[in-house]
Amino acid sequence: MSKINEKLEELTSNILLSNDMYKVPVDVVKIANSNDIKVFEASLVSKISGAIRYKKETKKYEILVNKEDTKVRQRFTIAHEIGHYFLHKDFLKNEGVHIDAILYRANNENEEEAKKREKEVDYFAGALLMNKTLLEKLRNENSITELAEIFDVSVSAMTVRLDILGIL
Repeated sequence: MSKINEKLEELTSNILLSNDMYKVPVDVVKIANSNDIKVFEASLVSKISGAIRYKKETKKYEILVNKEDTKVRQRFTIAHEIGHYFLHKDFLKNEGVHIDAILYRANNENEEEAKKREKEVDYFAGALLMNKTLLEKLRNENSITELAEIFDVSVSAMTVRLDILGIL
């Protein structure tokens, strides 16, 4: 595991501990709210899964999630946006609004940096929703489908996470 991923594992574990959420499924809305981030749902175009914005007037963050997405997709999106909050706060303050669209493509150097940030927050979201220690404890007794149900994530997200951790 890379040093960056080790730091993300440690950060997400600390977030879970400090929010009394070291259990499954993780309540991502509770984590957002405890960090003074409000979460809203709205109908968005199908390619937009969510967004996070920094309101300069109130100095607060808000997450918007597509209410047309499945519950597990919404949970991953909220965890992903929380990742932007913890990892890219200064960037968000300058950018104002960050919209996450499906199938992000990078065409230039700035977009390569954006793609790198998106990959990092995707890892963060997976680590927040599917804590490594808890997964390792439950892996041998449960199928991938059962683990996905326990952690309230999609089977594909669980498969990716188990593969990344080398316990598939």
